[in-house]
Amino acid sequence: MEAKGRRPIVRVAFRATAGHVSRMLLDDRWITYLHETVQAGSVRAAADKLNINASAVSRQISMLERKLGVNLLERHNKGVRVTEAGELLLDYHRRRLADEEDTVGQIGDLRNLKRGRVSLAMGEGFVGVVSSGSLKRFTRDYPLISISMETTGTNEAVRLVLEDAVHLALVYSPPRDPRLRSHVSVNQAVSVIVSPDHPLARRGEPLHLADLVEYPLAQMQKAFGIRQVVQNVEQVEGIRLTTQLSSSSIAALKNYAEYCGGATLLPAFTAAQEIVEGRLVALPIQHQGLSGHAHVVSRSGRELPSASKNFLRYLIADLQELSRASRN
Repeated sequence: MEAKGRRPIVRVAFRATAGHVSRMLLDDRWITYLHETVQAGSVRAAADKLNINASAVSRQISMLERKLGVNLLERHNKGVRVTEAGELLLDYHRRRLADEEDTVGQIGDLRNLKRGRVSLAMGEGFVGVVSSGSLKRFTRDYPLISISMETTGTNEAVRLVLEDAVHLALVYSPPRDPRLRSHVSVNQAVSVIVSPDHPLARRGEPLHLADLVEYPLAQMQKAFGIRQVVQNVEQVEGIRLTTQLSSSSIAALKNYAEYCGGATLLPAFTAAQEIVEGRLVALPIQHQGLSGHAHVVSRSGRELPSASKNFLRYLIADLQELSRASRN
């Protein structure tokens, strides 16, 4: 009587007829019987080890030989000897078992977050926040997990998420899209960033967007969420700001404000270091429409890999801390 239960059928290509390689389904049980027979040295010894009838083992091996069109064993008085074709099949069997063990181990590692990969797209303004916060903590806690980080504008970051090119995106004021899932959103209003000796810094009263009309500005390019927020307010207020420098680089905008005597429009956290050092100041603007939000988003309906799901917790903590700091 054959052993209870049936092991999975595996697909493998072998030469079944002369000059022709065909792809067929091979029952893993057949290969197991062949393996045990070769290891034990005889069909009888293999049957004893497997606790089944010798005729069942012999029948399964014969069926496998007919499927492949080659002899896998040489029978002789003292037992059996594997043929060259049989050795090829056993090599495959050993490799498959090893791959199975490795894969199961890797899945276990992923479950325990020992291995894995995180891919993230984000605006340049978030680099400092992430590097000193979630990235620092996560790489310390999970040193074997690799992280791919791409800095880009809001529109491109959203595209990468929707096309599954990245797991997560950290963006400023992304468009409303049912295909996006926002995991956290915190208010980060756009401010006027200037040097301490700029005329606007000495006004001592709340600013309105119209107050900036007479000053040259550096602004993000139109593909960026910050610029889109400002443009919306321009349209509502019926004003047109003078943009002298348009750039995809937040560093360029900050340098413009610090060294060129101009002003730029950014959330204050993007210039946190320069503000602490006294090189720049952030001036609030009185307009509800400039209260943009920072989001961590993924594609709606996508089941994030374990590593990214856990990295997401670190990012959420970063934004919550950023929100608390902005209120102080």
